[in-house]
Amino acid sequence: MKKVININFQGRVIPIEEPAYENLKKYVDSLRNYFSNEEGKEEIINDIENRIAELFNEKMKAGASFITEEHVEAIVSSIGRPEQFDEISMKEESSSTSNNYTGYTDAPRGNLFRNSKDKLIGGVCSGMGAYFRIDTSIIRVLFVLIAFGSFGTMFLLYIILWAILPSKDIAETVVRRKLYRDPDHKVIGGVLSGIAQYFNIQVWIPRLIFLLPVVFGVFKNLEWFFFFPLFNLFSGSLVLTYIILWAVIPKAVTASEKMEMKGERVDLESIKNKIQDELQGVKKNIDANKDQWKQDFKERATSFSQEVKETARPAGRGFFRFIAAVFKVFVFFILGIVALVLFALGTSAILVGSALMPLKYFIVNSVLVQFYGWGTLLLFIIVPIVALLVYLIRKIIGVKSRSAWLGWTFSGLWILGWFSVVMLFVTISKEFKRSGQVKESVQLQQPVSGKLKLMFNKTAGKFYSIDFDFFEDNDDDLNARVEGLKLSKQEDSLLLNNMRIRLEKSMDDSFHVYIIKRARASSTSDAESFAEQINFPVQQVDSILDLPSGFVVNDKTKFRNQQVIVLVEVPVGKEIYIDRLANNFNWYNIRGGVRGLSVDIDDDYDEVSWRPGRWYKMTESGIERIGGEDEIELNTDDLEDRIDRLKDEIRKKEIDLKSIDIKIKDKDTTVDMHIKSNASNHKAVSTEMEAEDPSRSANVQILFRALNLLKLAR
Repeated sequence: MKKVININFQGRVIPIEEPAYENLKKYVDSLRNYFSNEEGKEEIINDIENRIAELFNEKMKAGASFITEEHVEAIVSSIGRPEQFDEISMKEESSSTSNNYTGYTDAPRGNLFRNSKDKLIGGVCSGMGAYFRIDTSIIRVLFVLIAFGSFGTMFLLYIILWAILPSKDIAETVVRRKLYRDPDHKVIGGVLSGIAQYFNIQVWIPRLIFLLPVVFGVFKNLEWFFFFPLFNLFSGSLVLTYIILWAVIPKAVTASEKMEMKGERVDLESIKNKIQDELQGVKKNIDANKDQWKQDFKERATSFSQEVKETARPAGRGFFRFIAAVFKVFVFFILGIVALVLFALGTSAILVGSALMPLKYFIVNSVLVQFYGWGTLLLFIIVPIVALLVYLIRKIIGVKSRSAWLGWTFSGLWILGWFSVVMLFVTISKEFKRSGQVKESVQLQQPVSGKLKLMFNKTAGKFYSIDFDFFEDNDDDLNARVEGLKLSKQEDSLLLNNMRIRLEKSMDDSFHVYIIKRARASSTSDAESFAEQINFPVQQVDSILDLPSGFVVNDKTKFRNQQVIVLVEVPVGKEIYIDRLANNFNWYNIRGGVRGLSVDIDDDYDEVSWRPGRWYKMTESGIERIGGEDEIELNTDDLEDRIDRLKDEIRKKEIDLKSIDIKIKDKDTTVDMHIKSNASNHKAVSTEMEAEDPSRSANVQILFRALNLLKLAR
């Protein structure tokens, strides 16, 4: 049984058999002897060692527990031995069209398999990379990026491919190019120039593809661009993708990496020629820094000698390795769950934020709030998602950073994100800190009948509810609405129904009506100013008092929790009626303070003893309901709304019901009900109907309600 030791080779910890290590040491020594008289010998040796370390790492990623003699022999053969140098050169001259790595098979493309020899989960991405002869890392990076953007669809596709594709040990195929960032032709990070090198195209092509959507996006919507420039355009996705690729794609530093990036052959001669070409191009810099390089060489020689003398720990600690592996799997599982949760929360925040984005004009009153909002979205929500994506992708492609700058950068940005969140809530909460109100008296003509009816009219203009239509579904359970807030079509006005009716006993024998307007702001005077700007007209026709069912706030006056209270003082012995539309009021309070914003949503009837749609009489002991049936005051619009709700309720509860149509025309009503079971068409114009099927009894009751409603309207 051969002894396995751990060595530190070019910054990588490599478990290797002791005989294999001896062979490796002999090979490195032979290289040093061979290149002893060459210019730049240390750089040549260092690049060759880097190449060997990369191939070792690929073997470990492919499933090898440690490096064996066979592995070392295969790698040495692929790079070439010094004594075979001349022979390799002759072969290259006789085969100038060959641009592949030696030592690998270039079998013809066959069927698609899962690669059991090189897998992280199921070998699907590795199999696709082998099939298309593309670097597996690219397939994995693209899969992760698309998976997070497709809300789990790619994960499902991966599972399906895992199930249907057969597994096979695929020999290591020729990958003519590897994806690196190109530092020699970079503008920012070298990502696009590296992509150009990989696909062997001119560098201006990917740069043009990247810049065109950015330019067009800016000119398409300048207003949204200046508020959230990275996330309201397609360019935002490109910028985010560029940042992620910048973080996960390694930079081509060594000569062998630059040759892999360009698809050039990596062996002794090519490494030597590459190094010498670079040395010739920067000969003056070499002469100027010759002493420093000598010192670096001494340090590397000392480090290498220590590595040679290092004895590895025996590989017999199987139990502890098993425990460590189980713990590692558990940690990665937890990190994956955390990543998905954070991504879901971030996505939800972005979707909800985009739906509520039109409201920013009614809340934001300074550039500072916009700045904090941008910082919150970018640094607090997006940065941790990007950090987790970068971490997962780097783990997938096996990139190991030798410095912690990336982690410190993400941590610093997230700390700034926390600062933005705190300052955003503090700044906005200050605008809701103080309350103010104004009280206006309505000039009322006393009704002769001693009865007063409060009727509410729809506000002029078209207003639409704010929908979270993230799913193309008409189900109200999925598409939630923001109750109490409606936007105009131009998104410059906001309709509020933050209203409440109060009934109190009058101190004399007359009705008195007061309109109390409330608002909040950073100071009491500003709050009173916001309250005074509320337009709430009141008109009286005989015993009917017409009031608006809501009030409008525009983007100039801003939203500051405006409220309207209609206070009615009813004399003893007189009656009052409140329209049913009062049911549509949504009462809420938004307060700001030291603890931030607090939102209280109260029931409209928590503090009252009356209900809309009924007559009440004021007595010495308080308001009392007058006996008898409720009076139903329905206009055509309200009637149609209630009928639509009844139709939806019938459809949800009766799967056999094909359709139901209720039409109103000159108070003549017709109900058409189509049932799949007998394909009959029943027409009903009265409230008499029998349910032959007991399962439909509940639905027939609902239909009775609709017919009764229609009968009242006739």
